[in-house]
Amino acid sequence: MKKFGRTAAIAIIWVLLIFILIQLGFWQLHRAQALNEATAPTPDQPVIALTEVASAGMNLPIKAVNRIVSATGVYEKSFIARDQKVNGEQLADLDVRILRLENKFSVLVVRGIADNPLPSISSKVDIVGRIYPRQNVDRAFIKPGELSRIDPALIVSKQFPFLYDGYIVLKSEKILDGTQLATELIQSPQISQRVAGFYWQHISYVVVWWFMAVLLLVLPFFPQMRQRSYISIAAEQKVKEKTKAKKKVSKK
Repeated sequence: MKKFGRTAAIAIIWVLLIFILIQLGFWQLHRAQALNEATAPTPDQPVIALTEVASAGMNLPIKAVNRIVSATGVYEKSFIARDQKVNGEQLADLDVRILRLENKFSVLVVRGIADNPLPSISSKVDIVGRIYPRQNVDRAFIKPGELSRIDPALIVSKQFPFLYDGYIVLKSEKILDGTQLATELIQSPQISQRVAGFYWQHISYVVVWWFMAVLLLVLPFFPQMRQRSYISIAAEQKVKEKTKAKKKVSKK
């Protein structure tokens, strides 16, 4: 009876462990799917004013990334951002301007491929473009008047103490004095906010948990395990025989 109870308990624990491992695999799979859905590109929302989705001097909110925004102001300073990847893998120098808005704060605007020399724009402009997070990695060695990366932190000064985080890649520009400038715009697709390492980390855990479940499922069928069970049974029988022998000696 004791042997049957012990076997039943082992079987229940075995089945329970397999079930837990399978559920852990499904849990990680669902997390990977949820991450994939949460970071998938979404249809562009209507154009919104920059001031309604971001604040100067603050980190760019996640909800603002990839939004198409509008702004009105005056270009106050221009730079060249060297060796920027555009339209896929092509490298180009970009025309980057500081746009001073009507609220006196500023934002970086990428107008497009840089001309030589950069055209002067002194009138007020209306712009529409997609906003991106600031770049964190330098792209080139620079000279005065150039940017190693497109990052407002490189521009902050007494003249521009508060800038909006990130930068806007131009989609359209209207110079209010009627001036027409031919600007070679660059593509501005949505960027994926997915952290690829996290997604594949979840998938790897799915593989690990389910592999362990399969391993546990077939474990009783391994000859080595059966041999161990035979040894344990033989050991138990020897213990029983010794116990019986001791009892006989004590009775005598």
